[in-house]
Amino acid sequence: MKIKKVFKRILLAILFLVVAFVIYSLIPRVSHSSSSFATDLKKSNVLSKNFQEDLRLFTQDTATKTEVVIALKDNEIIFEKGETEKLINLHSARKSIMSLLIGIAKEKGLLKLDESLESLGIDESKTPLTKQEKTATIKDLLMARSGVYLQAEAEVQSAKDNRPQREQYKPGEFFFYNNFDFNVLGVILEQKTGKSIGEFMEEYLAKPLGMQDFSSSNVVYNSPWPIPNKSLSDYPAYWIFMSARDLARVGSLVAQNGEYYNKQIISTEWLEESFYPYSRMSDYNIDKNPLDAYGYLWWLDTDENLIWADGYGGQYLLIDPATDLVFVQRNFTGNSLMSSGLFLMDENRDSSHKLDLQHLYERTKKYLVE
Repeated sequence: MKIKKVFKRILLAILFLVVAFVIYSLIPRVSHSSSSFATDLKKSNVLSKNFQEDLRLFTQDTATKTEVVIALKDNEIIFEKGETEKLINLHSARKSIMSLLIGIAKEKGLLKLDESLESLGIDESKTPLTKQEKTATIKDLLMARSGVYLQAEAEVQSAKDNRPQREQYKPGEFFFYNNFDFNVLGVILEQKTGKSIGEFMEEYLAKPLGMQDFSSSNVVYNSPWPIPNKSLSDYPAYWIFMSARDLARVGSLVAQNGEYYNKQIISTEWLEESFYPYSRMSDYNIDKNPLDAYGYLWWLDTDENLIWADGYGGQYLLIDPATDLVFVQRNFTGNSLMSSGLFLMDENRDSSHKLDLQHLYERTKKYLVE
């Protein structure tokens, strides 16, 4: 009898742990919250229903993986598919948002691009920076040319495989897509503004744009999922969860030279500086990638004069300032341990290609011209 009781207790304990784990795995990393500044995006009928259906069929039958798409022209929705209100991790597209935030902070006199890592007190406790590395400036970080080649949080395997030797290049001398640069920029922004990334973004980007789904709690640190990252770096990655429709507003802001409904939110001068092709991708590009240059945390297609933000899993923002066309593509990569695990188990999780979004853009542009 005693053995049966012990066995029963063990089973109950196991059952309790399983239930507790399932409940924990379903807890979302971020959640929607109502805001006082949200405004609805207007809708336009500039595209015929038949043409919109053609675009929708392309995303379903031809495109590799396209869960959510929204397109704006002149601040108005001209096409949408999927849950455009869903909060999804931007992954590396976060870096383009950081470019805007750094620009806003600069224009408010809170930081200067020529400030060095040494003057900012940036160092690593486990692998201290050298004297040369400490001369890197905020501008070098924005260009991904810091010359600091250390392990960074949330870096991809290609960064590990292709990382130059320490001091192989001086700051400003060589482009290397390096999460050290991007993560440190987040720390600098918080240090110089006295606000968290989420707080600064909410105050100076989300509110002026009337974002419907963003709050400061949408920015999380370290791991985007409820499991810790292990890194030798002192500087955490920051992850921005945004909806497709809110990201599209950012695209409209950029397309309209920093203006949104007749209000200047960020200067045209900063955007022009941000979209200068500081680095050419001839030795960095991958097959069928339309992007050939890099500015301040923005990818550039200089042949077509297009601006891109690009994130893992198919998080794309395409901006055509000449026509005020903005296209956004999003794929859900998880917002809880359970949903993240299901995403990571998907063999096609990163099969989405930006050429599919470019195809939608080109067809739409042609339609509007004809």
